[in-house]
Amino acid sequence: MSKNAKKPKRQKLVRMLDAEFSYYIRLRDSDSHWIVTCPLCWKKIPLKFAQNMHFISRWVLKYRFDENNCFAGCMRCNVILNGNYIEYTLFMIKKFGQKKVEEMKSDKELFEMKTWEIEEKLNYYKEQNQKLEKKKHFKY
Repeated sequence: MSKNAKKPKRQKLVRMLDAEFSYYIRLRDSDSHWIVTCPLCWKKIPLKFAQNMHFISRWVLKYRFDENNCFAGCMRCNVILNGNYIEYTLFMIKKFGQKKVEEMKSDKELFEMKTWEIEEKLNYYKEQNQKLEKKKHFKY
């Protein structure tokens, strides 16, 4: 980027990071045939139709880009069933334990990300996505 080129505004960077992070979660959770199995209802769906589901709402910035808070799943559980919260809670307890889930749910710590941190995460997830695509021979 040249000295005179404008950097993207913070809001645009967050949108770009959302897209890269969501793609990473869906890639991470897909199998070698690019199929995601929803961890809540066990439905198998193609990666391009999977969604990045947040256990703690994506509006809580501390957990928005937390890999332990996000898993790929189906639209029915994520949107129609509004996160399928009971099943998601049971899944999280099985995966991380009751104590960790309670800590996440009760965490009220204020959290802020600097613009440079957003840029750093964006570059990190772009790189991770390229590695996963190569590893899985993925063509999206």
